Amino acid sequence: MKNYKSISLALFTLISCNQMVNNKEENLNTETTILEKKVENKKIGNTETSKDKIDTIVIKNQTAIIIEPTDKQIEKRKKAVGEEDFYIGVDDYMFYLNESTETFRKNKLKVLNIKSGKIIKFEMETGNNAILELNDEDELWQIYLFDPKLKPKKIDMTDSENEYKNYFK
Repeated sequence: MKNYKSISLALFTLISCNQMVNNKEENLNTETTILEKKVENKKIGNTETSKDKIDTIVIKNQTAIIIEPTDKQIEKRKKAVGEEDFYIGVDDYMFYLNESTETFRKNKLKVLNIKSGKIIKFEMETGNNAILELNDEDELWQIYLFDPKLKPKKIDMTDSENEYKNYFK
């Protein structure tokens, strides 16, 4: 059973790190954030704020947003369900996240990975905004779809192909 846990942890780490490396630079360069404006201002005064502290992310284009848990949420869940059950659940999440990501990429939809604990501001074409404050939800990983013509939608990651088709008709 220890081998199963080790393999699950390695797979989880590999997938998470791979997605973060592939998307981190794109995410920070293409999305406007409240804190980035502060960073630019502070650079003039010879100080710089870490980009890890970005707390509000503004999304203006068609995007799939994958919400990832914080380390604190992971530890809390491990304690609640036990390590063995936790890693079994992580395997399921990773499978469905991978399937969802493939669905979005084959449809040329931008995928953005965001750690929980952030605020997402969706700017719609109508001029209205939808605000999503990410906190300790029951699910560790979540997926939202956004089109500026529509309200953002939290989807069932086990059926991402149909969710995608129904949302972006």
